[in-house]
Amino acid sequence: MMLAVLRIRLHLKGNASDPYLLYRVRDGFQGAFRLVSGCSDGECSRCVRNDDCPYRIVFGQQLSSDPAAVKRHQKPPLPFAFAFPVFPPAPDAGLEFDVRLALVGNATRFVAEFVAAVNLLFAGKTEQDKLAAEIVRVESLGYHDEATLVCEGRGATVIADSLTLLSTEGLCDSRLLNNNGRMRLRFVTPLKLMQEGRPRRDFSFSLFMRTLIRRISSLASYYCDDGVSADFRWLASLCESVSLSDSSIGWVEWGGGKQGGKLAGLTGEAVLAGVPEEFIPFLLLGELLNVGKGAAFGLGRFTLEHAGG
Repeated sequence: MMLAVLRIRLHLKGNASDPYLLYRVRDGFQGAFRLVSGCSDGECSRCVRNDDCPYRIVFGQQLSSDPAAVKRHQKPPLPFAFAFPVFPPAPDAGLEFDVRLALVGNATRFVAEFVAAVNLLFAGKTEQDKLAAEIVRVESLGYHDEATLVCEGRGATVIADSLTLLSTEGLCDSRLLNNNGRMRLRFVTPLKLMQEGRPRRDFSFSLFMRTLIRRISSLASYYCDDGVSADFRWLASLCESVSLSDSSIGWVEWGGGKQGGKLAGLTGEAVLAGVPEEFIPFLLLGELLNVGKGAAFGLGRFTLEHAGG
């Protein structure tokens, strides 16, 4: 899998009305991306640009023409994932904050559109349901967070050939993660895993890992030239070899009330033991691409690190 990771530094022009406001930008960002793509009505089936339209490629979620691929992957996920901060209590006007944005496969062609959409999204005045901020700079990150300037200042032109492309193999080479199969897994934002149509309120490593494998394999199949070729049933069976200890993972609810609906899911951390090497590529990609419901817009974000013992 090929991907790129952007770090977008923004300056907050007014007070944020809700600490979790960034996690509620899905509709606004999709609308902004449609506008900067030059899409008139968002009806992809009637678009004369067809497969060349950035909006269609990023948000169209077109099913494969291969019935086997549709059966395996179903509806494709969106080919990007944000990592947002939680704002401190007001007053916080003048704050500079970073937003991470990972782009997968074909979506890496549209860095200029993604940057322009972020600019447009935050261009309004600060209101109850809006956030006023402006871009300070955008950087492309390497395997060790080394940064290359993509653009600087609101409305600046994206520098050609500034994007650093990352690969699954490169991620694995840059992170010697597996320490005799023990690692610490920490959920930074609410993780919502669906089971039989309902969110599961207790943590199941097997459900987490199977959901992550499906997400990564679907992204690779729909947006990259190199799909994941693996025995998914066999990979799922390996989940039984993983044990959890020192777990503080539990159900939380963020926000709600007049600021918007609550963001609910699992957060906390646990030590994993017996993690198979075969899971490492999926886990490293998942650190950048999140997992579960709302993954594209910052939910289900997790980190991994060595665990002693």
